[in-house]
Amino acid sequence: MQDQPKSIAYRESSFFRDGLSSRTLIPGTVPRGYLRADREFYLGKKTNSGAVVAGQPAGTQAGSATPSGAPPNPASLYPDDVENFPIPITKQDIDRGQQRYDIFCSVCHGATGNGDGMIARRGFNKPLPASYHQDRLRQAPVGHFFDAMTNGWGAMPAYASQIPVEDRWRIIAYIRALQLSQGATTSDITAGQQIPSAPPEFRGDPGSGATLPEIEPRSQNQNEEHK
Repeated sequence: MQDQPKSIAYRESSFFRDGLSSRTLIPGTVPRGYLRADREFYLGKKTNSGAVVAGQPAGTQAGSATPSGAPPNPASLYPDDVENFPIPITKQDIDRGQQRYDIFCSVCHGATGNGDGMIARRGFNKPLPASYHQDRLRQAPVGHFFDAMTNGWGAMPAYASQIPVEDRWRIIAYIRALQLSQGATTSDITAGQQIPSAPPEFRGDPGSGATLPEIEPRSQNQNEEHK
């Protein structure tokens, strides 16, 4: 028992033909806790979808072509990516997504998602970070953003080692909120919800610290426009 045979990690062994004491894993071995059976949640891909090379639109990989002169449908560029969130999204999830976005994404993509982050302003702008408000990304499925964060896209590195799966989906939820906020119209506002009114218009002397400015009265039509 005192001198029983054993293998010490990284030490040479004469028992195996290759001389290694540490054996390679059997093909197909899955570490405990790393079974990624839910493709939609862990990969952002539709169930039974084909494998897609990271960093390129799926439409170009499959060799699909659009009629000459016709702009491609942004959603058709990513046919294997899921279109709906695989987890329920709550207000707390969006708040967490905003926090993670500010840490990992805003430095390049900017606080509002316009691609004008501090890194871009300081010179890393060839190419410029993508703006989330372009048609291609406003219409892209949520799975595309998950794929870009997981595997990288263009000059953007992969963040899979830094951002957990759940937080990646929360960041995407916040990106969707940014897209809605920057492209919303008055028709998107819930009935009865107040919106900020236009700043007051002044006439004559704007006033000093001791006198009040004279405010230009608004007509009824102007008031209706800002409701």
